[in-house]
Amino acid sequence: MNIVIYTRVSTDEQAQLGFSLRHQEESLRKYCAIKGYQVINHFQDDFSAKTFNRPEWLKLFEYVKRNRRAIDLVIFTKWDRFSRNSENALTVIRKLNDFGVQVNSIEQPLDLSIPDNKLVLAMYLAIPEVENDKNSARTRDCMRKAQKEGCFVNRAPYGYKGVRVNGKASLAFNDDTYTVKKAFEEVAKGIEPVEIIRKKMKLIYACKLQKQQFYNMLRNVVYKGCILIKEYKKEEEQIVQGLHDPIVSDKLFNKVQDVLMGRKRNAKLPSLINDDFPLKKNLICPKCNNQITGSKSLGNGGYYFYYHCTSKCKVRYKRDDVHRKISELIKGISFNKGMESLYKTILKDCLKEDVQKGKAVKEKFEKELQSIDDLIESAEDKLMSNEINKEQFDKVMTRYSSKRKECENNILSLSIAKNNSGKYVNKVVELMCNLENVFNHLSGGGKASFLSIIYPENLIIENDGFRTNSRNEVIDVMTSIYGGLENMEIKKAIPKNGFSNMAPPLGLEPRTL
Repeated sequence: MNIVIYTRVSTDEQAQLGFSLRHQEESLRKYCAIKGYQVINHFQDDFSAKTFNRPEWLKLFEYVKRNRRAIDLVIFTKWDRFSRNSENALTVIRKLNDFGVQVNSIEQPLDLSIPDNKLVLAMYLAIPEVENDKNSARTRDCMRKAQKEGCFVNRAPYGYKGVRVNGKASLAFNDDTYTVKKAFEEVAKGIEPVEIIRKKMKLIYACKLQKQQFYNMLRNVVYKGCILIKEYKKEEEQIVQGLHDPIVSDKLFNKVQDVLMGRKRNAKLPSLINDDFPLKKNLICPKCNNQITGSKSLGNGGYYFYYHCTSKCKVRYKRDDVHRKISELIKGISFNKGMESLYKTILKDCLKEDVQKGKAVKEKFEKELQSIDDLIESAEDKLMSNEINKEQFDKVMTRYSSKRKECENNILSLSIAKNNSGKYVNKVVELMCNLENVFNHLSGGGKASFLSIIYPENLIIENDGFRTNSRNEVIDVMTSIYGGLENMEIKKAIPKNGFSNMAPPLGLEPRTL
């Protein structure tokens, strides 16, 4: 008789009850040797018997199906090795019988050709099934109880890692936490579709979430510090406060839900930029202080373009002249290209110093964390030796746990805020040495935004140049450094006050150009 032997053990059974695949195989092969049966194949699973969707069993079934004429019997040690679901087991037995192949247990043998033995088989299969159901119910009840206490008992979601807080399952931030927060902030704006934002997160922050995973993340209440407990029996679905810290606030989370549900319409920013007159919102009339506008007029040579005031003061300037003078203005605040290497060296030194300071602060917090851990360990030792009681120990743990958590958060913040500025130094300095070229290659909207950053209160346009009501402190610092370095390098006194000579600031004294 040709035999296929089947052995199975689940991971839990192997760890807790000591079932051995090797022992099962030895018993089956010894049985076959005594009976004079020929073992033609062996399949073994490390999988639960709740269903027949097991990798090795599926291979066994296909093998028997292909070689049905050469196989007489499939054997195993006990019926619970075969299945723990009576309904599925009877179905599989009938299918194998249709192939002309019998199944049986060597420790609980049954002649299934006798109808009464099917009652015994039902008992053999029902007992482990009931045991499984009881274990599942106990596990489910324990998990729900833990969830109601704020524990997170599932796999840690993106942006978190699994930890234990005072022996309870919870979550802590990881390196992807910032990406999650940034994704929520971008979606809450309601400007771009979610899929576009996901692709941006993938490109900029290496976010690995697929389309549905990204959407599920935005809907997951765990990110606002809560635990979702699903409906079960007569208990309705509920949301409780978790032990873990939230990544986003309630307000931000609710804004994102509004966007996803369509309650907040995706806003399209209105275009205020006229490509013919891209800088009209950056310019002010010198006579009436009204906003400058732009228009074109038809003449003998075609259209002529002007920036002009809408009031009765009749101020008007040729568009191309204004654009040329603004380009000269931008050129005036650019870095000296001959000093490019010196700027790069200085910036890299400054960044290096910041990184070293960050490392020193992080090391300080790490030492403090180790000191707290030592104190907690000492308290545990005193509890074990009865030097302190449980109430005193709980007070100590409450005090030090909060300090430990604060320390961990500080370390995490320093870890997330890694200084990656160094790799951008070369590019930034190159751009600062070539601001005029950068400005000229921008779109109309880009030029307007660029100019607003440098001169936030706009420019007052005049025949010979521009004035401004405010200074940009960043530009002041940049150009003062530039002036100091240039004087040091070429020994030539050139006054630098942060602005081109074409744009002196307003003051109490009469203006001169």
